[in-house]
Amino acid sequence: MSTSIPVLYNYQGIAVVDKRFGLASQPTRGNEANLFSLLKNQFSYVGLHHRLDTPASGLILVTTTRRHNQAIAQMFKNRTIQRFYKIAVVGETLEQGTWSTALDGKEAQTTWKKVGDQNGYTILEAQLHTGRKHQIRRHAADAGKPILGDKRYGGIAGKLSRRLVLHAYKITFVHPQTKESITVHSPIPKDLLPFLQIA
Repeated sequence: MSTSIPVLYNYQGIAVVDKRFGLASQPTRGNEANLFSLLKNQFSYVGLHHRLDTPASGLILVTTTRRHNQAIAQMFKNRTIQRFYKIAVVGETLEQGTWSTALDGKEAQTTWKKVGDQNGYTILEAQLHTGRKHQIRRHAADAGKPILGDKRYGGIAGKLSRRLVLHAYKITFVHPQTKESITVHSPIPKDLLPFLQIA
């Protein structure tokens, strides 16, 4: 397995990288390979401002210079960095909706819209408006629409896919130095195409 992390955007101290399924975002107690440590082999400095669950895949924004840390942290706090995910959930849904159940006693909001449905499950585009631990997975399960392959929260849905069918496929932000609006896309991984590609 390659130890190099795909970099989809890299300019003036901001990078957007593509995390693979099964890779932790940050160092773990077991000292396994993780995104942060691998990126430190590719950049002289790495600031990790958000994360993806180990069984998820997709885009993570990092700073590659300390001078942007405060600006990026403030953008996450102000919710001006927009993160979009493709997921597949059990059963049918409405065309769009909001999950707003508090998580761990804190406000949490996930909006979603239907992309399509097939074979007893529905493909959704979900957008995070807060950043709670396992937010999309927990919200989906609480709503009775667990994500396929979610072995932690999904119950029987966890057996419907070898891996979690959750991919962070798009991120939009304003570069703190150039003030340019940037949108980065990550292609759907091949092993998720059977679940996330409309027939």
